[in-house]
Amino acid sequence: MNRWKVTVVILLVWLLVATGLGGYVQSQNIKQRNQIAGLQEQVATLENQNKNLLIEITDLKSEIKILREEVDNLKDYIRSQVTSLQNQIITLGTQNEDLSVDIKDLKSENNNLLLEVTGLKSEIETLGERIDNLKDYLPFLDIFDMEAIVVRVIDGDTIEVDIIGMRFKVRYIGINTPELHDEQPEFRALAQEATRLNRELVEGKTVRLEKDVSGTDNFGRLLRYVYVDDTFVNAELVRQGLAWAEAYEPDTKYQDILEEAEAEAKEDKIGIWAPTLSPE
Repeated sequence: MNRWKVTVVILLVWLLVATGLGGYVQSQNIKQRNQIAGLQEQVATLENQNKNLLIEITDLKSEIKILREEVDNLKDYIRSQVTSLQNQIITLGTQNEDLSVDIKDLKSENNNLLLEVTGLKSEIETLGERIDNLKDYLPFLDIFDMEAIVVRVIDGDTIEVDIIGMRFKVRYIGINTPELHDEQPEFRALAQEATRLNRELVEGKTVRLEKDVSGTDNFGRLLRYVYVDDTFVNAELVRQGLAWAEAYEPDTKYQDILEEAEAEAKEDKIGIWAPTLSPE
């Protein structure tokens, strides 16, 4: 009897424990399912976020590609600008060198001008006396053929002569030499060469002056053909390529000779007719 009671009690206890454990397990299962559902929602949310991040990454990649293209274009632009600036710097350097040469030439010319001014001051002091005497000598200015002593060579086509104690500037008829102040250095060099040859031909020598039609030009210079012995100086300067043959009406007596001399210089391609120059 006691054993049966014990058995009943054990069964009752087991039922109570089983019932309690079942409820606990069931509650735990519900709790776990809820947790799983929450985790699934989080996974879904993360997946959506991941999709959005992938879209943003794709957009960022496109923007990065565009930015890279812009950077490449900017680099090309900067390179072109740098190259342009380098070329400008080289050009400025060349211009600076040319300006330095021009400045040196101007300084040299300025010194020469200062010397000429000093000489002119001395000449001005005696000019008054010469003007007073000039009227007595004016008639001989129309003499067709006369001799004079060359006291100074001014440039390639102008000299200063002494005629019976008076000085006159003489401009060669029918020719024109490059100017000493020409803008082009090549022609300045030719002007110096023409002056050198003119000096070699006539300076300090007795020359024969031949008149054409006009006695003087607008500057008061005598207009003459110049000869040293048998050398026709006007034509010699043209023949050496250091002067152009230019007709100035009405003084064209020997223009054919001067143009023939010019044709020789052109054929020989010398002086102003050299291939590297473009005569005006």
